[in-house]
Amino acid sequence: MSTGRRAPKGDKRLRTRSQLIDAAKAVIHEKGYYAVSLEEVAQRAGMSRGAIYGNFANREELIVAVVETLWQPVVPKLQPGASFKDQMHIVGKAVAEAAKARRSMAVGAASFQLYALSNEHMRARIAKENAKIYRMLAKGIIRYIPADKLPMTPNKFVRVMHALTDGLMFEHFMAPDLITEDVIVSAFEALAGRAEPVAAVRVLAQQELRREV
Repeated sequence: MSTGRRAPKGDKRLRTRSQLIDAAKAVIHEKGYYAVSLEEVAQRAGMSRGAIYGNFANREELIVAVVETLWQPVVPKLQPGASFKDQMHIVGKAVAEAAKARRSMAVGAASFQLYALSNEHMRARIAKENAKIYRMLAKGIIRYIPADKLPMTPNKFVRVMHALTDGLMFEHFMAPDLITEDVIVSAFEALAGRAEPVAAVRVLAQQELRREV
């Protein structure tokens, strides 16, 4: 029995967006990122090309939306008051668990990186998005680890964490018996060492935070 209530317009938009992303996933799975065309995506979704532009600014934005649904950031649950090494242990465990869970997506993730490396606009978009994320994470990390305990400035530290996460994941994909959970956790725990004088880190951290205000 119908209630006579219509679904909110926002729900319809989300459904349309989801259908377009699913259609794009199908094309990528069959043909790769380079072969994605808006015409084929619209056709597979049973929609017009205009429906795509009503939800995505361009082809790159649609591809980014696909990748975001397949590859979510690793979000470790840091513990207030825990030691620096314990926090890094938590991060390492989260990365190790994600690496195991994502092994089936290794080829797709690698193919996207290859596509991005050969696409100047995509590289620029990723760099811009990462820069925003780094600024946010740099401010957030010092809620759990005081800046003067970090081995480098917060802004540099979160970039190293990102590079270490991706690097260890792909090495685990290649050789899971060599890049084990213990290796991954140990790599992050090693960051709890100190590479720069405390005073220098504190001054640089304060300078970074002032620039972000």
